[in-house]
Amino acid sequence: MPPVVPHLVLALALLGFLGLAGLSGCVASPGPVGWEAAPPLRAIDLGDAGSQPLFFRRVVYRIPSNEVLGETRIGRRRREEFRWNVNRTSSTSFNVAVTNGLRELGYDVWDEADSLFGPADRVKVRYEMAAILHAARFDFDYRAPRGMEERGEGVGTAEVEVEVQLHDAVSKTTVYRRRFSGRARDEGWNPNPMMQAIVNAVLRTTEDPVFVALVASRPDGADGPAELRPERIRVAPCERVEGANPSAELSSALESVVEVRVGTTAGSGVLVSPDGWILSAAHVVRDAPEIWVRLAGGAQLQATLHAEDAESDLALLRIPGRDHSCAALRQQAEDLVLGSDVFAINVPIGEEARPTIARGVVSGFPTKAGRRFIQTDASLNPGSSGGPLLAPDGSIAGITVLKVVGRGIEGLGLAVPAPEAARRLGIEWSEPVAR
Repeated sequence: MPPVVPHLVLALALLGFLGLAGLSGCVASPGPVGWEAAPPLRAIDLGDAGSQPLFFRRVVYRIPSNEVLGETRIGRRRREEFRWNVNRTSSTSFNVAVTNGLRELGYDVWDEADSLFGPADRVKVRYEMAAILHAARFDFDYRAPRGMEERGEGVGTAEVEVEVQLHDAVSKTTVYRRRFSGRARDEGWNPNPMMQAIVNAVLRTTEDPVFVALVASRPDGADGPAELRPERIRVAPCERVEGANPSAELSSALESVVEVRVGTTAGSGVLVSPDGWILSAAHVVRDAPEIWVRLAGGAQLQATLHAEDAESDLALLRIPGRDHSCAALRQQAEDLVLGSDVFAINVPIGEEARPTIARGVVSGFPTKAGRRFIQTDASLNPGSSGGPLLAPDGSIAGITVLKVVGRGIEGLGLAVPAPEAARRLGIEWSEPVAR
């Protein structure tokens, strides 16, 4: 058996991540002969505002144990085959290289090296990034003098498949996941193409309009780069009846709340138009092959997702039909004041559950990652995500997207203000339709 190449063993031990499957035919085995370099990076310009703060967490390994990684060759002779045998499931070895690459492209990104004293240093960070190494392949080809066993200078090539995920600290959901390939080639006495291949794959996120739209800073309430703004959707709203009996308005609004179901997961929503337009929470319907809506009267209809804003955790759905019971969404920035009465309406999880109403007060207007929320102490049941927060006149003041629970906290709820919800989803109001 030929001797193991010492410097290669040392490199594998130091990197501690080489998980390289043959990609089951999805990725050709790269090699110094005929190997293709990665295409040039075409990052979308963030503009002068840059990005919102990001935190790069780690690279997670999803490589099957004992998978063949590649081979080392000296001249035309096959020298050694090596396999995945790393015990760890993740590594932060790539963090500095990834964060430096993103920073060069204008992203405000942090990693463990910037947070020596724990999570408190990351309070201002809205999104956390992580990458999953699903598959890879790399080879080393060494040039050596004829008749000698020792290696000379070498060429190393790598190709990886990486899934990048983005976690939103506000909605506490994963709002982005997509796979990218990365390639790299390195020459010299100790070629190391793997680090740059991982970085190359992660930086491909900056070419994706969806990723950039999520993390781009939006100064002065702007919607980010023009090419990333949502299409405007014309919606005929419910007519807001001035001076109506508040009890009657609340009773009518109760009929506008629906259950939104995706498989075994359920949330709430509210009809804002007699033409079947529904506001709900994005994390309830994300990646759903089918969305079903159960009306207050018990009828079940299949819904279509028309718009989604992962950053604010909002979704705009539509069901067929007309003359649906609906509630008026506030179209102006009408601020509530601290202590104002509000009513949270939601559909508790359960086959026979009916919309319930909980009274509370406005207890604050917290800002997270530059976004203003309405905070309330109104009781929120499981399944409340996407339900409306009503003003005393029955109009929709906000859409509930988050329940805050923790030590010393008795279930505070956060809602996106109604005018902001309409703007983020690209709603353009047409003439109001009377209920």
